[in-house]
Amino acid sequence: MGSGKTMLYLICDLSGSMAEGGKRLLVRGIVRAVEQYVRLGYAAADIKLVLWKANAAIADWNQDDEVPAELLQCSGSASVDAITELLDEKPSGRVLLLTDGWWTSENDSALKKWKQALPLDTIHIIKIGGDANPRLEGDDVFSAEDFFSALDGWLTPTNQDTFNFKNNDDKR
Repeated sequence: MGSGKTMLYLICDLSGSMAEGGKRLLVRGIVRAVEQYVRLGYAAADIKLVLWKANAAIADWNQDDEVPAELLQCSGSASVDAITELLDEKPSGRVLLLTDGWWTSENDSALKKWKQALPLDTIHIIKIGGDANPRLEGDDVFSAEDFFSALDGWLTPTNQDTFNFKNNDDKR
């Protein structure tokens, strides 16, 4: 990892519920947008794309290439234990989780426990789809439409300029 860059684990939920309603295409679009956000210099990050179902694995992906085909193959269920095993209990960097939030109560409890053990502001969650779990809420949870707000100021900026996507009030 280069000096001054943040490691960003971009975790993509590929469980069966993500196959519905165009969610996998929305995930693909957000992955590409995050890659462009970094490439264009709005943040300094090394991106690791994580494919998450019952198991989690870092994809063999060059950011200049199209996303791996596996990113569009959604089935089965997702396990939070798979994420914590892959990243160890304390990841070295930031975690951006793209999910609809439909998982078991055991996974919900495990995610909450993991988040509480992490340094403050380590994880941001992007809710995917109009039917995303409404119980998925908090200061670290953003809708897909507001994902730039999740990145703004959270990743290491490449220079002194930051962009304030949170306050997008038009003052014309």
